[in-house]
Amino acid sequence: MSLGHSMRARLSKLVFPVGLITAALLVVGSHAGCGSGNGNSLFGADAGIVGSNGGSNGSSGGSFSSSSGGGGSGGSSGGMVTCPSGLQCNVSCSGSSTTSISGVVYDPAGKDPLFNIAVYVPATPLQPLPAGVPTGSDACACNALFKSGEVVQTATGVDGSFKLTNAPVGNVPLVIQVGKWRRQYMVTTTQCQDTAMPMKLTLPSTVPAGDTNTSMPDIAVSTGGADTLECLMQRIGLPRSEYVNGAATGGHVHVFSGGQPGAGAGGGQVGAPEPGADGKFPEADTSLWDSQAHLMPYDILLLSCEGGETYKANPAALEGYLNAGGRAFASHFHYAWFAGPLDTMQGYAAPGDWGNALATWMGGSTGNQANGKIVQTLNGSTAPFPKGVAFYQWLGLNNALGQLGAPMGELHVDPVRYNSVVGPTNKPSQPWVQDDKNAQTLYFSFDTPVNAPINPDSGAPAYCGRAVFSDLHVGGETMPPDDMNTQPPNGCAMADLSAQEKALEFMLFDLSSCVIPDYTPPQTDGGIVQ
Repeated sequence: MSLGHSMRARLSKLVFPVGLITAALLVVGSHAGCGSGNGNSLFGADAGIVGSNGGSNGSSGGSFSSSSGGGGSGGSSGGMVTCPSGLQCNVSCSGSSTTSISGVVYDPAGKDPLFNIAVYVPATPLQPLPAGVPTGSDACACNALFKSGEVVQTATGVDGSFKLTNAPVGNVPLVIQVGKWRRQYMVTTTQCQDTAMPMKLTLPSTVPAGDTNTSMPDIAVSTGGADTLECLMQRIGLPRSEYVNGAATGGHVHVFSGGQPGAGAGGGQVGAPEPGADGKFPEADTSLWDSQAHLMPYDILLLSCEGGETYKANPAALEGYLNAGGRAFASHFHYAWFAGPLDTMQGYAAPGDWGNALATWMGGSTGNQANGKIVQTLNGSTAPFPKGVAFYQWLGLNNALGQLGAPMGELHVDPVRYNSVVGPTNKPSQPWVQDDKNAQTLYFSFDTPVNAPINPDSGAPAYCGRAVFSDLHVGGETMPPDDMNTQPPNGCAMADLSAQEKALEFMLFDLSSCVIPDYTPPQTDGGIVQ
């Protein structure tokens, strides 16, 4: 049985809420919320990089008006695109046949197939991507990451598979990309036949010297005394050589030490450092989040729980970074960024438009083990939450639901922490995982700025960045456990992702992608099958 067939067999066994089972969801476009003002397109007004055929495979929407090699031109969404030299585009085939490329896209480790990855043939040679959070004319513009345009395009379904139809004939460059994760393959296509990629297509785990086609985001990780979020990068396939000291170059995982040296860990106390990182990496409060300028070189910020409320957090700097297009993932006691310190008397406060606007917050640390339901409706509504439906399906396909005694269709969480409740009045926030026995929210996200103005071109808020808050610890289910007394990443266990880590992996790549308003309704040209 093929990989695609085995995944679809597992998908068919999942229990889906009535009305959502037909949503196979592929939402890749930037919408104007990315700041591009170009509808569903990642590439700009002339092209869209979204599509699906039946929810398992994406299908391309690009086309040409000429079949001549190297000289044909046409439009993929109304704009003119020149056929790259040496290729034949829009080749006519008999009946319903087409020249196509198919395959499955995986994480850098080659273990988990990935949802919502752009797959395309570039119209011009790939360009280097901007460093850090894009600024100037590229600020908040999703198409700043896709300046080479596209000949044809699609995106992966929940099982990671795609079928790129109407592909050019010849030795074709094939790009897989989400955010700044980008890799190019070369594939020789045959006219009017499908070329199935014989190997796993993986996002890059490193960038070879001098290779400007391959790209990875720069990720800043603040370690903490109660979790090992930095180890997630190793377990999704990044080598230890990618970890560097603070702002150093030569790698893409930049490690900083969070927490107050010598402080105890636990509810009611200031956050403490991870023992193996203490004194070995630059302090996060003086070298990372002491200013927005120090955050801007990093595409993604990972905040690992310190075991107490964040030591010397700087919420104003974080808000400025997110509003400019940064992405942040905060674990447990890092609720202090969003709520302010609730148990300690530290001298910082949450921004006025965060706090109780995002959630009802509780301090402390409670709970041991829980099971979480995946939220598949929009906050305060019965309408589908498209990415929530995809999240549920993806977790099921990757054997992350119903594990370790959790009910079928639910996510086991250990240890669990109860610090937030997101309800209908918390309009900026979208829950992803809720405790199955109480109102506690275990996972939620919000787009920034939270009071973004409406983009006149689309009618959608002009969102730019995104933040995720999680009461799930990365290391809670890892076996063997990570060694927190050894300098990271050397203390990270060489283990497969646990069920709750797979949830974090999905969120990491979603965090990397272009920002799309959560309430964006399903669109047929966006690949959501009604």
